Amino acid sequence: MKLIIYQIFFISIFMCSSSIMQAQDVDKIIDLHIKAHGGAEKWESIKSMKITGRFTAFSEEEDIVILKTDDGKYYSDLHLGQFKVKEAFNGQNGWTIDPWHEFLFPRELNKEEVNVFMQKAEFFTPFYNYKEKGHEVELLGERKVDGVDVYAIKLTRSNGKSETWYLDADTYLEYKCESGWVDFAFPSPAESYFDDFRTVNGLVIPYFVERTFFQRDRITQIENIEFNINIDDSIFVMPRSKEIEKLDFLIGNWDVKFDIMTRRGTWYNFDNTTSSIKFIGTNIIQEKINYNNTYVQSKTIDYTYNSSTRKYRIAVLNGFSSDIELFEGNFNDSTFTIENTNISYGDSIQNRPSWQIEMSKIEDSGFTVEMKVSRDKGETWSAREKFTYVRRKE
Repeated sequence: MKLIIYQIFFISIFMCSSSIMQAQDVDKIIDLHIKAHGGAEKWESIKSMKITGRFTAFSEEEDIVILKTDDGKYYSDLHLGQFKVKEAFNGQNGWTIDPWHEFLFPRELNKEEVNVFMQKAEFFTPFYNYKEKGHEVELLGERKVDGVDVYAIKLTRSNGKSETWYLDADTYLEYKCESGWVDFAFPSPAESYFDDFRTVNGLVIPYFVERTFFQRDRITQIENIEFNINIDDSIFVMPRSKEIEKLDFLIGNWDVKFDIMTRRGTWYNFDNTTSSIKFIGTNIIQEKINYNNTYVQSKTIDYTYNSSTRKYRIAVLNGFSSDIELFEGNFNDSTFTIENTNISYGDSIQNRPSWQIEMSKIEDSGFTVEMKVSRDKGETWSAREKFTYVRRKE
């Protein structure tokens, strides 16, 4: 029995010692890897980078511009074949304008793409300050890749995603990396190769990076690097679609006068209230308004644009009646007009009235919204309600 206890004890000691030695070995290799890139002290002085060069995709070579910051932000302006693409990442999430996906407005990055942009945002290697970033490393041993002696190190990022890096055993510079990537927003394994290392201001950087995933092949060839440039943080903010920008006049806090049309054909002031209208997504503006129309009407109104029909759409949720009304339309000169005449609700109500919303007198200080009703499917319209918006003074 004592023999078994001693054996377990010595095995535990051996495993613990082996683990400690492995940690020391991998940290020693990483330290030499950082020194091969110019050393931590030099990299600590770098707060931003601007990279210009050439990028090859779909067998077409075009210019590329990349901006990076030391807090993990990334921006690039490039071409994927025939299409110009913009990418931005603020360290946590990001967006892209990529016409390959058949829409021209910005879209948010999915989780797999976020992991890719964490890789893109690295200044030179993820092993730099890896502990502070919450990453973990594991030495997988010595290998040969393409006849090159390398150290294989597994890196597990703070998000749980892992990569395997192969560092040249002679130079300690990266030779290859196996990681998760994306192909048209879908997960894909990738292999990246690094070459043409050059020294710039004492910093060693690969000027040639080739990345393969599935049948894709991407090549980045750096031509120039600038350090510690001023970068406007607004470039990392996801812009509105061009169509939604046309509705910017809506955004703000408003004093609203609510009038109803009397039988005499005159407007009668029924209530005065407030409204808040905000941009909440690349293609969505949302309004929240409560007003008294005999009963209190609590409405949430979403303004969007449909690129297929090339028309604006408005969805109105009435919290009082639980009704949802849909409208569709467009700008006509200085007037924005939408209606529900051609909207099908799939019900059997034959005499359902049509409604039209007309926005006019649009200025920075305010605008007017007039609600009209039709019982002949839009042949004639009668004014029913009017909302006069005046921008509130902050």
